[in-house]
Amino acid sequence: MIHRKHLLARASTTSIALLLCAAPAVAQGQPAATQATDSTAAQAAAQAAANNGGEIVITAQKRAENVQKVPISVAAFSGQTLAKNNVLNVEGLAKVVPNLSVAKGAQSSYVRLAIRGIGAASNTAVEPSVAVFLDGAYVPRVGAAISSMLDMDSVEVLRGPQGTLFGRNASVGAISFHTAQPKLKSLGGQASAEVATGNRYKLTGMLNAPIGEHAAVRVAGSQQWFGGYWENKLDHRQVGGTNETVLRGSFRYNQGPIDWVVRADYSKTTGDGATNIDFDRSSVTDTQWNSFVAKVGAPDTNLNDRVMNQFLTADLHDKQWGVNSTLSWSAGDATIRLIDNYRDWKNNQLDGDVIFTPTPILSRIGVFDSKGQNHELQFISPKDKWLNGRLDLVSGLYYFHEKYHQGERLNEGAQFCNLLLAASPAKPLCNANLTTVGGSFGGINAAVQDVYQTTDSYAAYAQANLHFTDQIFATAGGRYSKDQKSGSYKQVTNAFLQAQRANESATLPDVDDSRFTYRVGLNYEPAKNQLYFLTYSTGYKSAGYNSGAGSPVPPTRVFGRETTADWELGGKTTWLDRKLTLNLTFYRMDIKGFQDRAFDGTSFTVRNAGNLRHQGFEFDGIARVMPNLSVFANVAYLDSEFTDYPKAPGLPGTPTIAQDLKGKPATFAPKWSGRLGVDWTGDLRDGWTWDLNSNLSFVSKFYGGLQNDANPQTIVAGYSLLGARASVTGPHGLTFAVFGENLLNKQYELGNLYQFLGGPLGLLNGPFTGSTAVRRLHADPRTIGASVTVHY
Repeated sequence: MIHRKHLLARASTTSIALLLCAAPAVAQGQPAATQATDSTAAQAAAQAAANNGGEIVITAQKRAENVQKVPISVAAFSGQTLAKNNVLNVEGLAKVVPNLSVAKGAQSSYVRLAIRGIGAASNTAVEPSVAVFLDGAYVPRVGAAISSMLDMDSVEVLRGPQGTLFGRNASVGAISFHTAQPKLKSLGGQASAEVATGNRYKLTGMLNAPIGEHAAVRVAGSQQWFGGYWENKLDHRQVGGTNETVLRGSFRYNQGPIDWVVRADYSKTTGDGATNIDFDRSSVTDTQWNSFVAKVGAPDTNLNDRVMNQFLTADLHDKQWGVNSTLSWSAGDATIRLIDNYRDWKNNQLDGDVIFTPTPILSRIGVFDSKGQNHELQFISPKDKWLNGRLDLVSGLYYFHEKYHQGERLNEGAQFCNLLLAASPAKPLCNANLTTVGGSFGGINAAVQDVYQTTDSYAAYAQANLHFTDQIFATAGGRYSKDQKSGSYKQVTNAFLQAQRANESATLPDVDDSRFTYRVGLNYEPAKNQLYFLTYSTGYKSAGYNSGAGSPVPPTRVFGRETTADWELGGKTTWLDRKLTLNLTFYRMDIKGFQDRAFDGTSFTVRNAGNLRHQGFEFDGIARVMPNLSVFANVAYLDSEFTDYPKAPGLPGTPTIAQDLKGKPATFAPKWSGRLGVDWTGDLRDGWTWDLNSNLSFVSKFYGGLQNDANPQTIVAGYSLLGARASVTGPHGLTFAVFGENLLNKQYELGNLYQFLGGPLGLLNGPFTGSTAVRRLHADPRTIGASVTVHY
């Protein structure tokens, strides 16, 4: 039998050879130019690309480059393309980028970004595996990226470790958002109004205005009112809605060698923010179900409706603001750039009742507060000046500081004592204290957790391209990072919650971690529109603190680093007089010291688990069938397996029996994902034009639980989603559009979780030994809408 890795190697060689056999000719991805830039020179490069066949310009290597010339697996989209595909926030990116998943949970602060099947929950103190950057500055908490992508110029998704240029927090990839810059000598703007399913109404506006010859300002804002997709039949309320305010402002000054852009943004989200988490009736026996319903009432079990049935007092307040200064100085043919950034994010959310039943038992308030600053000094050499055009270099110095507070407050509901202390002599005392104002064991703040962490990170990096010939060049770079963390943990619990939350107070040991990450590659350009590359790169996530609240107290709250090593073999090609683009990348990632979460029925703990191997390929293709018609296809294959995990968490019904997960896949790692679509434009009468965009995205089945335990109950069935947008634009800048998502009304889940307190509620070991009750996160149903936009 031929081993899987040998098959992969043979397939890689064969596919690259096939690509070499064709005759060359445009750029990957979408037919719109992407101006992901921070300097005048980069903007000029992007504009030149736009005038030369719609090539996409990215800054994945800190300089403006045609995406087809960058030896990295990249998915890049202009703001216009994102709008055509109805991508309104970071969650929407998953439907246009294969091998990217975005999972959400009961808390809005929980956003799990994963590339090639590897990610980390954002509502913990764990470093992300996928780093998020906004206008060149690191956003330390992914939960802060949930707001609208207002006035976005472009988005780049970089797949694979980006440890050299983007640092310790990009161990499997990075997502780089670029907002639109002020345009010099250009007065204009736009305003739009939108209405959609779920009583969603949105107003958006933008204005760009010059100030003299060398400066300009740009302001943009949006206000959205959203009622929600779900009906809570317990009280007949529409739930799941939020109101969102987003403001952006920027100033640009450009004269001589100086190009300076200052940006500021503010966003605020309020509402209930509730998530529809249905009860999977098949996960328990009839006896367990009848007993459960007799105790707490019947939660909704229909995965095909918009109904939920639970006691809900949810309330969300999310607010953030940030300031970014990007100063570029042209020093001869080189560029020196200084990026300074500060971001403040606060998230306070009452989940409602975390048992998710019609009975008030236990509610939770999550508290998240991050104050972070980035400072990065970059040097970008000229592209074709050093050593007769054979050497170019980017290098930099980096500093990051964050103060982070994470907290949890558990509040006992009216039926807490009756249900969880039914046979206990303490039940009368518990009930008495629930109603005693100011009592020492009052139901409000019955368990209070506070985790404080301070992080300082320093780094120096450099990466160079050395051209041996006109066709062959090597890439080599390295980054040294040093991370220092300090923190404290405190939890105070009343007598009736100590089985779920233990009293604990500790000053956490200081973490002092450092790592050298690097990238080396050999690249071959046999013709103008062909690039083939072989790359080895590394990344890492620093050691940190386990912030999980639970009982008993964990033996240690410190876990070690996680490291990634990645091989990539790929080709980027354009053919047939720039009408066909075919890009293919094969990869193999090995992750050691995997930082995994385990759930014990009441809380999560983070630890260094085993080792993982993720391998597969990513294909991106676009065919310009006619000047006004493009067809695109993106497909990713992922083979996930633990190569070592001998003491993995046991199944929920047998938590003390460890498993060996060697050979099993990780969670959120579907074998197949991708999309197929079409972009078609045309002319009507009297200067009117039309535009039709449609895409079908698909994902195969995967384990969708919040921990790696290979429980068959957590398998999420594969699904396909159809989306479309049609618009007509008049000669005076008036655009009418209709759009829809999940047009076939596929009822699917984003992931799942185990029923909280499943043991005390008698829900373990039902259909099979090790099983438990499962809750499924209902994804958005079919949505349709319409908008009108005025350009002026």
